[in-house]
Amino acid sequence: MHMATRQGNIDTIWYNYVKNGVLFDQSKQPRGVRPLIINSWKRCRSVDPVNYERFILPEKSLETRLAINQKLISIAVPIIQDISSIGGKNCILLCDNEGYVLETISNCDYTIPPGIKCSEEYLGTNAVGTALIEGGPVEIHGFEHFKSMLHTFSCAAVPIRDPEEEIIGLIDITNPFGKLPSGVIRILKLGVQVIEHQLRWEKEREKRKETEAVLGVIKDSMEHCMLTVDSRGKITDANQKILDLVGKRKDNLIGVDFQDILKKGIAFAPGKQFDLRFNSLSLPCRVVRQEKITTSYGTDKSILLFTTNTTDTTNENTIQSSISQAKSFKENIIGEAAIWRKLMARATKAAKVPSNVLIEGDSGTGKELIAKAIHLESGRTGSFVPINCGAVPKELIESELFGYEDGAFTGAKKGGKIGKFEMADKGTLFLDEIGEMTPDMQVRLLRVLQDKRITPVGGTKSKFIDARILAATNRNLWQEVLNGGFREDLYYRLNVIHITVPPLKARKDDIPLLANNFVQKFCHQFNKPVMQIDDEVMELLYRYDWPGNVRELSNIIENAVVFTEGNVILDDILPPHIKEFVPMPTITDTDNQGLKEYEKEIIAKTLEINKGNVSKTARDLGIARNTLYRKMKKMGLD
Repeated sequence: MHMATRQGNIDTIWYNYVKNGVLFDQSKQPRGVRPLIINSWKRCRSVDPVNYERFILPEKSLETRLAINQKLISIAVPIIQDISSIGGKNCILLCDNEGYVLETISNCDYTIPPGIKCSEEYLGTNAVGTALIEGGPVEIHGFEHFKSMLHTFSCAAVPIRDPEEEIIGLIDITNPFGKLPSGVIRILKLGVQVIEHQLRWEKEREKRKETEAVLGVIKDSMEHCMLTVDSRGKITDANQKILDLVGKRKDNLIGVDFQDILKKGIAFAPGKQFDLRFNSLSLPCRVVRQEKITTSYGTDKSILLFTTNTTDTTNENTIQSSISQAKSFKENIIGEAAIWRKLMARATKAAKVPSNVLIEGDSGTGKELIAKAIHLESGRTGSFVPINCGAVPKELIESELFGYEDGAFTGAKKGGKIGKFEMADKGTLFLDEIGEMTPDMQVRLLRVLQDKRITPVGGTKSKFIDARILAATNRNLWQEVLNGGFREDLYYRLNVIHITVPPLKARKDDIPLLANNFVQKFCHQFNKPVMQIDDEVMELLYRYDWPGNVRELSNIIENAVVFTEGNVILDDILPPHIKEFVPMPTITDTDNQGLKEYEKEIIAKTLEINKGNVSKTARDLGIARNTLYRKMKKMGLD
């Protein structure tokens, strides 16, 4: 459409402008030239329209630029790979906000290498440079390009914006010798929308890490000792104050029976005096506060605050703030949606048997909370011990899981250290991000699951361990098996019972329930009166697609509670990306049919050029031969 309607006399207008500097006389608008192109040509008046001296970054400068844009590249490259699969001899570019090419995926002989600068100052009018200046989607065809060497080109680009709405790059699709796919701007916009959603999610994740770090500092800087004790009396958490008192690491206290460090028969009640005993240490203490919390299955836990100074006065606000941080996780797993009730019924059944469980789901859906619920309902007497397989350096993961003996390696703790498996004996070991585990550790883990015995690093004697295994991943682990990234035999060992945690967008009917629950939680936590959510706000929450899932919803509500002055949460308190979110458009049957016909035309033409040679055709199209065979069969081209 563009080539037929726009080219007209544009070649004559272009020639007149670059030769004489005249676009048109003052009384007439040039027909067939868009205002966007006219404005760009004027900006490019000092650019040589014929000669081109390619500017490409030196290797070191390119490495630096790629490192600076690593987050954008890691998120965007899978998207532009998907866009490249639409067929046609196109070149897909990912560029930064200055027009430098960061990544190229080419389905044709022509390619544009990383490091090339595509700004208007170097290439004149072109989709990359012009879109960066205009700040929106741009298509440029044929003679609309300012440089003559691009007059056979057609290209389109859509900018990518960060959570602060600043342009950080763009996606471009270029065809050097033909037309662009039908609906190209729509395709690029869909890709950009996915990238921008992921960028927002990464930003929220960074904020959550900062918040968790701050809360950890608050807990560890408290003037009181703090212990968390489960329903069996086992210590599950401790702050730095008590660790300093007893001179131990936290993992030395985790799993210890709380009554073992008290004088026999002493009741833990506010104001009660008691002696804290640990090994040879004995400290006189006074109870400050005890707060019980309840899990979704009715199991009690307690937050215990005490001081070694009997004349110390309690700062009620500090205590209440600390208690609220450890609220029951019940609100995070509530839900009435049919898909959620089905999941919880499955999790309850899984809790009754000792079988291993594989939990799959997107980040923020609550995989660890489901695992904790299964553990608590199981009745196992040992601890719930989590470990993030992706967060532990590969050189330390073995000692973290299996422990180590005295002198096992340089820097090893004197006396050795027990590992997560031993800590989870008679309890549950939760292997989060199992898909990140290295191949050699997969072999070690498989052996342990088979034999139920561990050997600490540097040790010679194995130990029998009765730990139930719950594993979780945000990947498609079976696809990882097919890709060779995860052992098939280990997959079957872990995947005895499979639980898929749905994303929040699949259970939108639970959003009002979850949102109101979070409001109550944070109002109580921040000592604010209970608030209501305005109907318009609830509608916006319902419309949004929640790439960060329940965790993101919790963060949004927490922010709203913090900054709301009255008793009603209004839409002005919501961040722009919630208020301005537009649900991703679906491709209509007509659009889809047009794309299919275009793809069939491209495949048939390429087969004809290659005289039916499927292998060469697949290479020219940039797709696998099996994929081409499948498409040919489906299109009746076999």
